[in-house]
Amino acid sequence: MTYLTSRAYYKARILLVPLGPSGAALVSSMSDAGLREVLVAAPASHPDAVLLREIDSPAAHPSTETVSDLAATTDMMVFLGSRLEETPDDFVEVMATAGRNQGTLLAGVLVGVGGWDSEPGSTSMMVLRRELDMLVTVRKADLARDFIEVLKGGTKDAVPGKLFQLPTPGV
Repeated sequence: MTYLTSRAYYKARILLVPLGPSGAALVSSMSDAGLREVLVAAPASHPDAVLLREIDSPAAHPSTETVSDLAATTDMMVFLGSRLEETPDDFVEVMATAGRNQGTLLAGVLVGVGGWDSEPGSTSMMVLRRELDMLVTVRKADLARDFIEVLKGGTKDAVPGKLFQLPTPGV
């Protein structure tokens, strides 16, 4: 029996949706740590539009797409943040509804989560639990980055079957 463990077998189209400034900071640190081949979405001035960019592209030059068109070309939306009180609840609901209508998997990754004890934070947690298919909490950003790499299908240079073991020269 042959096992297809190569990244070439499947590569998910991942959309990161930062949850406020803490989410934007996490996206930036993940980009600096080498996360690639994912898109980042942010609210636009029009309620049915979203600002879109590659994770390694400057935030100053996004393109604009409709929420429904973006959801139709995405396999998974990952809502990312750490401070619950910063969560843009309306944007989460709009993106999650569009994703659900297209059959997109909706995930939340909270890193070192805080803000549980505030009224906006507890409201945001209820919104996230209601809207998302899964909600994961981790302690450090590098764990969140690795989780997203797994969801995506691994790194570009990964050894087939070993997502995080890169080839060692001379061995």
